[in-house]
Amino acid sequence: MNKKLITYLLILLPIIGFYVFVFHNAFNIGWNDDWHGIEGFLASWMQQETFSEKITLLFSQMCEHRILYVRLSTLLCYNLFGEVNYKILMLMGVSYLLILPFVFYRVLREINLRLAYLIPIIFIIFNTQPIENIFWAITSLQPNTVIIFGLWGFSLLLFYKQKWAFYLANILFFVAMFTNGNGMFSFIAAIPLVLYARTRSEKLQFIAFTFFSFLLYFFDFKKPGIRPDVKINFTQYPHIIVGDIFAFFGSPIDSTVQFYSTNLKYTVAISAGVLMLGWVLYIFFSFIYFWYLTNYKGLTKEKTSALYQTILKYPKYNLYLLAAFVFVGLSGAAFAASRASQGLEQAFASRYKTVSLILFVVVYLSLYNVIQTKNWKKYLQISIIVTVLFSAFSYYESWDDVENRRKFFGTTILNWKNNGRYYYYAFDNSRNPDDHAPINTYQRLPIPPYNYAGFVLGVMKYVNDILWISRVHFKNYTPPTEIDDLNQALFKNQIAANAGEQVSVINGSNTFKIEINNAFVPANKRYDGYYAVFSNNTNRLAFYLETQANKFTTFLSTQRYYNNRISMIVAKPDLPIGSFNMQIGKLENGQFKVLKEEVIEIK
Repeated sequence: MNKKLITYLLILLPIIGFYVFVFHNAFNIGWNDDWHGIEGFLASWMQQETFSEKITLLFSQMCEHRILYVRLSTLLCYNLFGEVNYKILMLMGVSYLLILPFVFYRVLREINLRLAYLIPIIFIIFNTQPIENIFWAITSLQPNTVIIFGLWGFSLLLFYKQKWAFYLANILFFVAMFTNGNGMFSFIAAIPLVLYARTRSEKLQFIAFTFFSFLLYFFDFKKPGIRPDVKINFTQYPHIIVGDIFAFFGSPIDSTVQFYSTNLKYTVAISAGVLMLGWVLYIFFSFIYFWYLTNYKGLTKEKTSALYQTILKYPKYNLYLLAAFVFVGLSGAAFAASRASQGLEQAFASRYKTVSLILFVVVYLSLYNVIQTKNWKKYLQISIIVTVLFSAFSYYESWDDVENRRKFFGTTILNWKNNGRYYYYAFDNSRNPDDHAPINTYQRLPIPPYNYAGFVLGVMKYVNDILWISRVHFKNYTPPTEIDDLNQALFKNQIAANAGEQVSVINGSNTFKIEINNAFVPANKRYDGYYAVFSNNTNRLAFYLETQANKFTTFLSTQRYYNNRISMIVAKPDLPIGSFNMQIGKLENGQFKVLKEEVIEIK
């Protein structure tokens, strides 16, 4: 087969496969931050009467972030389609990944590499591991796009001399900063590029615009009460900060695909992070060392290392890698410093893995500095094999998340449709359902509080109110029709089952612990699976009982994707006070087969 055709196929097939996967599995259902960050924002926007009020809302805080880009995307979606559509917003977020192949191809051209050398980068970038950035609308428009805007801006600053490129780069950095908090690091990472490639006038303009952007971002900035004090993290959890940084960048190498061992998972991820960060830092400090010797100690260039000479030979190539590394490195460090007290597990949250994957790309590109030119082709071949396997590994790892996320999101909107509100009790003395009862007549609400999160007292009252205004009054969102089918199946199409599953329920002080043995769920069934449903004359709620994926070796021998045992907890605070008929069963082919039924009391 023609080599050029093979190259095009290896570039296009992973991109096409990725977007087919996303389009097939994405759904028009929001969750958590989507409720107030997208729907709540749109309802609040419609309530603001003056231009000044609307601008204030656009730039207002959401936790520690200012999410201007998310809000503009929401307005665009509404004006194009007449309502919020979460599937479209998800697709908008991942569509920006298509910019990166052009950016990195321009980087590769700096050392005269052909299109084929882009193939490993394609397999790394179009990856399903940041699954939350694909199937959770607000994160699709935040952690994904902030990194993309920064990397695109670096390319414009460094490789294009025109004025438009300079101004567009600054706009991209500004938008990145006002998309997610770590976007501000794009300005810092761009400093070496501006010093190297731009004119004196542009350098002064860059300084002024950077100062303006930071001033605007921190103007009237309030520290979110939901976040731990960073000073406490440094004084009490310095060891976890260090572990978090390495685990953050090594998290895509997740051993739990085959082994359920937390210690092994942490060890593998931290080791991978140490190797990658250590390698890039070795290159950086090697350059600094020889630069110092040649400029201040009289060492001749010929007596320096081959690595130093290669970096000097390709300055723009390596400056780009430096900027990318500084950007993702500071992002990872900020994450570790702010989340250390919450433990290492936070480093494995999939919404942060876009940052980690860019470090993978930086490591891949940096090795061209040390590998002899005659061996570049062999290195490319090895890299293609490794990244293809990594892509397959990622699809396997992510599939279980996709299946469970769809069912979990589906029950959240189902519960809202059936009850007209979300139940969420996180505080003492908040067991009275009226504490969070939403409004049922239209009224103007204030601009959303900056302290958005379920941890903050009173926020769910605001969320329920703003969603009533959005969904009932303004009709800004229509749940997908498949949720009506799910509702019909769970609460209407019920049959008694005499199946082989064994169900037990342990009624605790604040939870129901539900265990099912001999469970079986076939793969790739949209909503089929096990559920616990609670109903009385006024309320109907459903909770998906998540099943963990089998390990690969078990899957090969049993042809069953899921384990045969379920152990899940349903929190009593997620139910209103009252007497309920609790049914535990299996949804299959449009029917809910009830395996266990009993009357329970929520006090």
